[in-house]
Amino acid sequence: MASTRWCCIFCLFLVVFGAQVGICFSSKVYVVYMGSKTGDDPDDVLSQNHHLMLASVHGGSIEQAQASHLYSYRHGFRGFAAKLTDEQASQIAQMPGVVSVFPNLKRKLHTTRSWDFMGLLGEETMEIPGHSTKNQVNVIIGFIDTGE
Repeated sequence: MASTRWCCIFCLFLVVFGAQVGICFSSKVYVVYMGSKTGDDPDDVLSQNHHLMLASVHGGSIEQAQASHLYSYRHGFRGFAAKLTDEQASQIAQMPGVVSVFPNLKRKLHTTRSWDFMGLLGEETMEIPGHSTKNQVNVIIGFIDTGE
């Protein structure tokens, strides 16, 4: 009799634990874009606003909202990244002030060292009359944040 009771309790535990694990694995990282940067809000104000938005899709739980919040974008545009289910992402997309919500995709770099993609095959094509090619090496012309 006691072993049957423990077996039922253990099975109930597995069902509850399995449901929680399923929720964790069904969530993906989404970027919530809220438009261009309009001012310099303090970091704590931005994070608090993002946590309140996330709490509304987590049943009012600030703890779950803080756990799902990954990053607040504050330079260049307003928004944040969070782990959300598809349903939560669509709920946030309907909120006032949200421009769009999209999955955060991992991008592969097409090149890291080759200028072939720009048609610059050799140093002779990079020569500019009156300028030394020595001044044209090791110049960063841009960067891509891959999220890694």
